[in-house]
Amino acid sequence: MHRLLAILLFLAVPGIGPVAAQPDDVRERLRRLDPRAMDEVVWLARCILSESDHPHEQRLVAWVVRNRVETGFRGTTYRDVVLEPRQFSAFNDPTPRRAYLLSLDAYTDNPAWHNALKIALDVYEAPPGERPFPITVRHFYSPVSMQHHEAPPWARLAAPLDAARLGVDPARFRFFDGIDETLDPAPASTRAARVAEQIERRHRDRRTGLSSLRERMRSRLSGRVPRPARPRVGHRQP
Repeated sequence: MHRLLAILLFLAVPGIGPVAAQPDDVRERLRRLDPRAMDEVVWLARCILSESDHPHEQRLVAWVVRNRVETGFRGTTYRDVVLEPRQFSAFNDPTPRRAYLLSLDAYTDNPAWHNALKIALDVYEAPPGERPFPITVRHFYSPVSMQHHEAPPWARLAAPLDAARLGVDPARFRFFDGIDETLDPAPASTRAARVAEQIERRHRDRRTGLSSLRERMRSRLSGRVPRPARPRVGHRQP
Protein backbone atom coordinates (compact mmCIF):
# COMPACT_ATOMS: atom_id res chain seq x y z
CA MET A 1 0.00 0.00 0.00
CA HIS A 2 2.79 2.42 0.97
CA ARG A 3 4.68 1.53 -2.21
CA LEU A 4 1.64 2.26 -4.39
CA LEU A 5 1.14 5.61 -2.65
CA ALA A 6 4.78 6.50 -3.20
CA ILE A 7 4.51 5.72 -6.92
CA LEU A 8 1.38 7.85 -7.25
CA LEU A 9 3.08 10.76 -5.49
CA PHE A 10 6.12 10.36 -7.74
CA LEU A 11 4.01 10.61 -10.85
CA ALA A 12 2.02 13.57 -9.54
CA VAL A 13 4.97 15.84 -8.67
CA PRO A 14 5.69 18.22 -11.61
CA GLY A 15 9.08 17.73 -13.22
CA ILE A 16 9.70 14.35 -11.58
CA GLY A 17 7.51 11.74 -13.18
CA PRO A 18 6.05 11.51 -16.68
CA VAL A 19 2.88 13.59 -16.69
CA ALA A 20 0.62 13.51 -19.74
CA ALA A 21 -0.39 16.78 -21.33
CA GLN A 22 -3.70 18.02 -20.03
CA PRO A 23 -6.16 18.50 -22.93
CA ASP A 24 -7.71 21.65 -21.46
CA ASP A 25 -4.30 23.28 -21.02
CA VAL A 26 -3.30 22.48 -24.61
CA ARG A 27 -6.59 23.73 -26.01
CA GLU A 28 -6.36 26.95 -24.02
CA ARG A 29 -2.89 27.62 -25.40
CA LEU A 30 -4.12 26.90 -28.92
CA ARG A 31 -7.05 29.27 -28.48
CA ARG A 32 -4.62 32.11 -27.80
CA LEU A 33 -3.12 31.70 -31.26
CA ASP A 34 -4.45 33.28 -34.41
CA PRO A 35 -5.99 30.79 -36.90
CA ARG A 36 -2.90 30.69 -39.13
CA ALA A 37 -0.57 29.93 -36.23
CA MET A 38 -2.96 27.29 -34.88
CA ASP A 39 -2.97 25.56 -38.27
CA GLU A 40 0.84 25.61 -38.35
CA VAL A 41 1.07 24.00 -34.91
CA VAL A 42 -1.40 21.29 -35.95
CA TRP A 43 0.71 20.46 -39.02
CA LEU A 44 3.84 20.29 -36.88
CA ALA A 45 2.10 17.98 -34.39
CA ARG A 46 0.90 15.71 -37.18
CA CYS A 47 4.45 15.44 -38.48
CA ILE A 48 6.12 14.57 -35.19
CA LEU A 49 3.40 12.06 -34.31
CA SER A 50 3.98 10.39 -37.69
CA GLU A 51 7.69 9.98 -36.91
CA SER A 52 7.77 8.84 -33.30
CA ASP A 53 5.78 8.19 -30.16
CA HIS A 54 8.73 9.09 -27.89
CA PRO A 55 8.45 12.68 -26.61
CA HIS A 56 12.19 13.43 -26.72
CA GLU A 57 12.46 12.21 -30.31
CA GLN A 58 9.33 14.17 -31.24
CA ARG A 59 10.88 17.34 -29.85
CA LEU A 60 14.05 16.94 -31.92
CA VAL A 61 12.03 16.21 -35.07
CA ALA A 62 9.94 19.32 -34.38
CA TRP A 63 13.09 21.45 -34.25
CA VAL A 64 14.25 20.03 -37.58
CA VAL A 65 10.92 21.06 -39.13
CA ARG A 66 11.17 24.52 -37.54
CA ASN A 67 14.72 24.87 -38.90
CA ARG A 68 13.43 24.12 -42.38
CA VAL A 69 10.66 26.68 -42.11
CA GLU A 70 12.95 29.40 -40.73
CA THR A 71 15.59 28.84 -43.42
CA GLY A 72 13.06 28.39 -46.24
CA PHE A 73 14.31 24.87 -46.98
CA ARG A 74 11.59 22.94 -48.83
CA GLY A 75 8.92 25.44 -47.84
CA THR A 76 8.24 28.54 -45.77
CA THR A 77 5.27 27.22 -43.77
CA TYR A 78 4.91 24.12 -41.62
CA ARG A 79 2.22 22.77 -43.93
CA ASP A 80 4.41 23.15 -47.02
CA VAL A 81 7.44 21.60 -45.32
CA VAL A 82 5.46 18.59 -44.05
CA LEU A 83 3.78 17.97 -47.41
CA GLU A 84 6.93 18.41 -49.49
CA PRO A 85 7.30 15.29 -51.69
CA ARG A 86 9.70 12.56 -50.52
CA GLN A 87 10.41 14.18 -47.15
CA PHE A 88 8.07 12.75 -44.52
CA SER A 89 7.02 9.27 -45.59
CA ALA A 90 3.67 9.17 -43.82
CA PHE A 91 2.41 12.01 -46.05
CA ASN A 92 3.79 10.84 -49.40
CA ASP A 93 1.03 8.53 -50.58
CA PRO A 94 -2.69 8.14 -49.87
CA THR A 95 -2.81 5.54 -47.09
CA PRO A 96 -5.04 4.91 -44.07
CA ARG A 97 -2.27 6.30 -41.83
CA ARG A 98 -2.05 9.51 -43.86
CA ALA A 99 -5.83 9.86 -43.74
CA TYR A 100 -5.76 9.37 -39.97
CA LEU A 101 -3.04 11.97 -39.44
CA LEU A 102 -4.88 14.50 -41.59
CA SER A 103 -8.06 13.89 -39.58
CA LEU A 104 -6.39 15.11 -36.38
CA ASP A 105 -7.10 18.72 -35.45
CA ALA A 106 -7.01 21.06 -32.49
CA TYR A 107 -10.12 19.45 -30.98
CA THR A 108 -9.34 15.74 -31.45
CA ASP A 109 -9.62 13.88 -28.15
CA ASN A 110 -6.64 11.53 -27.95
CA PRO A 111 -3.90 11.37 -25.25
CA ALA A 112 -1.01 10.71 -27.66
CA TRP A 113 -2.26 13.52 -29.89
CA HIS A 114 -2.51 15.92 -26.94
CA ASN A 115 1.11 15.21 -26.05
CA ALA A 116 2.21 15.78 -29.65
CA LEU A 117 0.26 19.07 -29.74
CA LYS A 118 1.94 20.22 -26.52
CA ILE A 119 5.41 19.46 -27.87
CA ALA A 120 4.58 21.18 -31.16
CA LEU A 121 3.34 24.24 -29.24
CA ASP A 122 6.45 24.28 -27.06
CA VAL A 123 8.78 24.18 -30.06
CA TYR A 124 6.70 26.62 -32.13
CA GLU A 125 6.72 29.22 -29.34
CA ALA A 126 10.23 28.53 -27.99
CA PRO A 127 12.85 31.29 -28.18
CA PRO A 128 15.71 30.53 -30.60
CA GLY A 129 18.08 30.03 -27.68
CA GLU A 130 16.35 26.74 -26.83
CA ARG A 131 17.31 25.22 -30.19
CA PRO A 132 19.06 21.90 -29.38
CA PHE A 133 21.32 22.07 -32.45
CA PRO A 134 22.28 24.61 -35.16
CA ILE A 135 19.58 26.01 -37.43
CA THR A 136 21.32 24.25 -40.33
CA VAL A 137 20.29 20.85 -38.94
CA ARG A 138 17.47 20.14 -41.37
CA HIS A 139 17.75 16.40 -41.99
CA PHE A 140 17.23 13.19 -40.06
CA TYR A 141 16.25 9.64 -40.77
CA SER A 142 15.24 6.59 -38.75
CA PRO A 143 17.29 3.46 -39.54
CA VAL A 144 14.60 1.18 -38.12
CA SER A 145 12.06 2.51 -40.60
CA MET A 146 14.30 2.34 -43.68
CA GLN A 147 13.92 -0.56 -46.08
CA HIS A 148 16.79 -3.02 -45.49
CA HIS A 149 18.04 -0.48 -42.90
CA GLU A 150 19.89 1.38 -45.67
CA ALA A 151 20.74 5.05 -45.26
CA PRO A 152 19.18 7.50 -47.74
CA PRO A 153 21.57 8.64 -50.51
CA TRP A 154 22.11 12.10 -48.97
CA ALA A 155 23.30 10.52 -45.67
CA ARG A 156 25.87 8.12 -47.09
CA LEU A 157 28.62 10.73 -47.36
CA ALA A 158 27.67 12.71 -44.24
CA ALA A 159 28.45 12.23 -40.56
CA PRO A 160 25.49 12.32 -38.14
CA LEU A 161 25.45 14.47 -35.03
CA ASP A 162 26.55 12.91 -31.75
CA ALA A 163 23.56 10.78 -30.76
CA ALA A 164 24.68 10.55 -27.14
CA ARG A 165 24.78 14.35 -26.83
CA LEU A 166 21.27 14.55 -28.25
CA GLY A 167 20.09 11.74 -25.99
CA VAL A 168 18.82 9.50 -28.80
CA ASP A 169 19.47 5.92 -29.84
CA PRO A 170 21.34 6.05 -33.19
CA ALA A 171 19.54 2.88 -34.21
CA ARG A 172 16.30 4.86 -34.07
CA PHE A 173 17.22 8.38 -35.20
CA ARG A 174 20.20 10.11 -36.77
CA PHE A 175 20.35 13.87 -37.28
CA PHE A 176 22.55 15.71 -39.81
CA ASP A 177 23.91 19.21 -40.24
CA GLY A 178 24.71 21.02 -43.48
CA ILE A 179 22.92 18.78 -45.99
CA ASP A 180 22.09 21.00 -48.97
CA GLU A 181 20.18 20.43 -52.20
CA THR A 182 23.26 19.17 -54.01
CA LEU A 183 23.09 16.07 -51.80
CA ASP A 184 19.32 16.01 -51.38
CA PRO A 185 17.85 17.47 -54.58
CA ALA A 186 14.20 18.35 -54.76
CA PRO A 187 12.04 16.21 -57.10
CA ALA A 188 11.96 17.46 -60.68
CA SER A 189 8.22 18.07 -60.45
CA THR A 190 8.73 20.24 -57.39
CA ARG A 191 11.52 22.23 -59.03
CA ALA A 192 9.35 22.75 -62.11
CA ALA A 193 6.47 23.93 -59.94
CA ARG A 194 8.76 26.39 -58.16
CA VAL A 195 10.08 27.77 -61.45
CA ALA A 196 6.52 28.14 -62.74
CA GLU A 197 5.55 29.93 -59.53
CA GLN A 198 8.50 32.31 -59.85
CA ILE A 199 7.62 33.08 -63.48
CA GLU A 200 3.99 33.66 -62.57
CA ARG A 201 5.05 35.96 -59.70
CA ARG A 202 7.23 38.01 -62.06
CA HIS A 203 4.40 38.27 -64.57
CA ARG A 204 1.99 39.23 -61.80
CA ASP A 205 4.37 41.90 -60.52
CA ARG A 206 4.80 43.20 -64.08
CA ARG A 207 1.05 43.29 -64.60
CA THR A 208 0.62 45.07 -61.28
CA GLY A 209 3.26 47.61 -62.27
CA LEU A 210 1.65 48.26 -65.66
CA SER A 211 -1.76 48.55 -64.07
CA SER A 212 -0.41 51.06 -61.57
CA LEU A 213 1.22 53.05 -64.37
CA ARG A 214 -2.02 53.11 -66.38
CA GLU A 215 -3.93 54.20 -63.30
CA ARG A 216 -1.52 57.09 -62.76
CA MET A 217 -1.83 58.10 -66.39
CA ARG A 218 -5.63 57.99 -66.20
CA SER A 219 -5.68 60.13 -63.10
CA ARG A 220 -3.33 62.60 -64.73
CA LEU A 221 -5.46 62.84 -67.86
CA SER A 222 -8.87 62.66 -66.22
CA GLY A 223 -9.29 66.44 -65.87
CA ARG A 224 -9.90 68.81 -68.74
CA VAL A 225 -6.68 69.91 -70.25
CA PRO A 226 -6.77 73.53 -71.43
CA ARG A 227 -6.13 73.70 -75.12
CA PRO A 228 -3.95 76.48 -76.44
CA ALA A 229 -5.90 79.42 -77.82
CA ARG A 230 -6.07 79.56 -81.57
CA PRO A 231 -4.09 82.53 -82.78
CA ARG A 232 -6.16 85.33 -84.27
CA VAL A 233 -5.49 86.28 -87.84
CA GLY A 234 -5.87 90.01 -88.34
CA HIS A 235 -7.70 91.40 -91.38
CA ARG A 236 -5.64 93.65 -93.55
CA GLN A 237 -7.13 97.02 -94.40
CA PRO A 238 -7.56 97.52 -98.12
